[in-house]
Amino acid sequence: MNRLHAHSLIKLVLLLGAYLLLVNCGRPISPENPLKREKISDGVSRKIIVEDKFEWAQIFTRIETNTPESAQKFRVQVRSKKDSILWAAISDDMIGLRVGKAIVIGDSAAFTSTLLGLDWTGSAHDLAGMTGVEVPFPYLNKLLRGQLISAEAAMRYKFDSKNDSWVTQYAISGNRKVIVELDRELHVKHMTISDPKEVVYIKYSNIDVRTGYPMLLELRLESRPKYTVKIEVSEIRTEGPYNTPFIF
Repeated sequence: MNRLHAHSLIKLVLLLGAYLLLVNCGRPISPENPLKREKISDGVSRKIIVEDKFEWAQIFTRIETNTPESAQKFRVQVRSKKDSILWAAISDDMIGLRVGKAIVIGDSAAFTSTLLGLDWTGSAHDLAGMTGVEVPFPYLNKLLRGQLISAEAAMRYKFDSKNDSWVTQYAISGNRKVIVELDRELHVKHMTISDPKEVVYIKYSNIDVRTGYPMLLELRLESRPKYTVKIEVSEIRTEGPYNTPFIF
């Protein structure tokens, strides 16, 4: 009788364990709902949620651009509202002189510079072409926050044991493709954006514990590997809302 009882108890525990495993497999994982098992096999597939918790963000950055001919450094204060507004004040790194100010709201953009005597309005696409920025401005808001561009909140990833990361890929507008790698804490560690003309590699590191935003981004172009952009974040604020003044 005791042996029969023990056998039934073992079966119950095994069934309960299998049930919990199945429930966990079918539920998207996120920082609030992590995958319980520490050891993850190569090729394991899970739906993962990458979500921005903050409506507003004010990010203080130092941007360094390097080419074979020269290097330039700027301090850029960015204020953004999730999925709607990107405002940036650009200053010279050495003397702190304001170089210019830009704003992107949806598909519309504007740029002004007293130093250059320039006031300009147009589309976000035109602003990217005018400034020579390879990554479209509507993407910058999400990229600075370590978020996915033009993607669903929950997507399916496969685990790559060699790089110890979760990997997914998907297509977006403009015939572009995106490959994303997440670390074990489910923060973006690497992103590749490619289209028929260019491939952009973005490396994320030094993740801020409170927000999950990156404190360091490094951008590189496949066609011009010696051209690099390094974005160092010194401070992140999320109290908001923030003023985004823009008067010509």
